Amino acid sequence: MNELPTNPDALVAAENDGYALLIALLHDETRALCAGDVGVLERQAGEKLAQVRSLERLFAERQRLAGRRPPGATPANAAALRLLHERAAEAKRINALNGRLIDRHQQYASRSLAALRNAAGFPSLYGADGQSSQLASPARRASA
Repeated sequence: MNELPTNPDALVAAENDGYALLIALLHDETRALCAGDVGVLERQAGEKLAQVRSLERLFAERQRLAGRRPPGATPANAAALRLLHERAAEAKRINALNGRLIDRHQQYASRSLAALRNAAGFPSLYGADGQSSQLASPARRASA
């Protein structure tokens, strides 16, 4: 684990850099979702999670240090905090977009699977009661 900065301004700068990297990862994720490139999604999942955890550690340390010093923002610090809030909001927006793209892919896959199962003589994975259906194979039903 990397050592965290001990200066509040350095922490904000590190968070800003971290959010810039996270935003780039999220844009890559968006492109991969649009292209249906599962390989990219698999490769980047761990990197994205590590980046989020790093940002959580930086935020926690900044909050800890903020409790130990009197308030008083310098103009440079205020600008850096403003940028930090903008980047965090941007990351949240892109992540929500990616969530909607994932939902759309999942709905498409479910509808496609249902259509294929129906065409093969297996109209539903679950009955009306929500229990898995015990349908016989089409060949067995034809011989019955």
